[in-house]
Amino acid sequence: MEILVCEILNEIKEGYPFLKNINYSNDVKSIALNNLPPMYFLSNISEGEKKAFILDRQKRIAVLSEIISAINIVTKNL
Repeated sequence: MEILVCEILNEIKEGYPFLKNINYSNDVKSIALNNLPPMYFLSNISEGEKKAFILDRQKRIAVLSEIISAINIVTKNL
């Protein structure tokens, strides 16, 4: 799940200038990850299966939603 959170966070950083600060970015990432279910891959899983997980639309929407919620929490405390 961390890979997906990092990927989406990097995609939306341009719209949130405060995320250029590594501390705020890490706070958002931590809050989002704490509110998402953990996902683990077996070591023998194929790269294709990992990529399919990352590209799954529903997972991306859930992660984006948690990132936006985390951004709201962090910006309230700036």
